[in-house]
Amino acid sequence: MVFGIESFPYTCAPMFGHYIDDSTDLYLFKFEGINEESSNINLINYYGKPEDLFMRHFFSKVYGSTENISPFSNRLSEGYNSFHNRMDTFFNHYSGFIQSKYNLSFHRINLLVKKVDQNRNDLSDFELIGYYESEDKSYYSLHENSN
Repeated sequence: MVFGIESFPYTCAPMFGHYIDDSTDLYLFKFEGINEESSNINLINYYGKPEDLFMRHFFSKVYGSTENISPFSNRLSEGYNSFHNRMDTFFNHYSGFIQSKYNLSFHRINLLVKKVDQNRNDLSDFELIGYYESEDKSYYSLHENSN
């Protein structure tokens, strides 16, 4: 079977489609809302569904993988504009959802990532990789050459 964070039946990867071993890099995403007072709010309680389902959807349908072996690596091969269009669409819908369901609005939503081991122990601190600006309804990547 598969080792690490991905495990049957809780995986978005096709069965046996992405082998994970001790050398495989594993990451966790985090969404963080920034309000007008510049307060940071972890949005884990505002996903509208369990974290694993929300992040599985985000990773497989929106963000994509940087690993060539991944079944989702074709997401990045679509190009820079396709990636940003998906991110804009996702964050437009997500910000509308948290406004209507939780009556929350944010000036900015940060996308952060950290490296973890197979037991989800931290191997790094969270790093900001991009953010969504509510005013202009756009996602901005901090790593323009790589998504």
